[in-house]
Amino acid sequence: MEADAIDDIMVRVRASGYALISHYLEESLILELDPKFLRPLSADSDTFLVYVSEVKDIIEKKLLEESISSVENFTTEFVRVILPKIDTKKVPVVAQSEVKYYPQYMATSQMKLTPDSVLIYGEDALVEKTDAVYTKVISGQNVSESFQGVASVIPVEGLTMSQTQVYYSQEVGRYIEHSVELPLELVNVPKEKELLPLTSKVTLTYRQLLSSHKAYDASEFKCVLNYNEVAESINHQVVPHLTKLPSGIYSISFEPPYIDCIVLDRQ
Repeated sequence: MEADAIDDIMVRVRASGYALISHYLEESLILELDPKFLRPLSADSDTFLVYVSEVKDIIEKKLLEESISSVENFTTEFVRVILPKIDTKKVPVVAQSEVKYYPQYMATSQMKLTPDSVLIYGEDALVEKTDAVYTKVISGQNVSESFQGVASVIPVEGLTMSQTQVYYSQEVGRYIEHSVELPLELVNVPKEKELLPLTSKVTLTYRQLLSSHKAYDASEFKCVLNYNEVAESINHQVVPHLTKLPSGIYSISFEPPYIDCIVLDRQ
């Protein structure tokens, strides 16, 4: 783990003019220290003290390796080093995709990722605010069959991840569209209220796989208008909902997409 010292170490040395100038221009001296030299200011502190007297041999060796003739003495007693607290947690991997399908083909499921989550490791503040990591964009043009591959996970600065790549797979199928007219059923209407939609039916358009070979009739669907949603809306305009539908239905749409309603008090 790397950390920067808050304080400077003052040291008197002997060296040629060139060596002194080169060290003056350097930004820092990098030392590899055993954790035993780090003493926390308190039990829960992320600031540690390093006593120069305990590491002067390491500093002197480093300086002598870099053209310093000799080290005379140190005038700094200690330096402070900040080591932020480290944490870890599991977060989901989110697929980013830009896939365009061949006409009458579509994804028939969510893209599957393996693994679908990773362990992240880093400073606790950064780990705490990271709720997910993302793949690089998975793209495709005129796709007409299921596909799979490996995607890289976008690195997050300051974090280490247990996986840097994930395996992805996407099921694709050919579809056909059908339409069916459905009556609207009113739900959650209080006894003292009357809900009057301006249309009593909607046309549902849905997709199903070509291989299913079956068009469904209205009895296999149930379409409702919820009074509570009407009451909460500003203009008494709401979206109908399906509370019953067969399996294998994809990409539903309604016509009209919104239903205008009138709410009256019962006399």
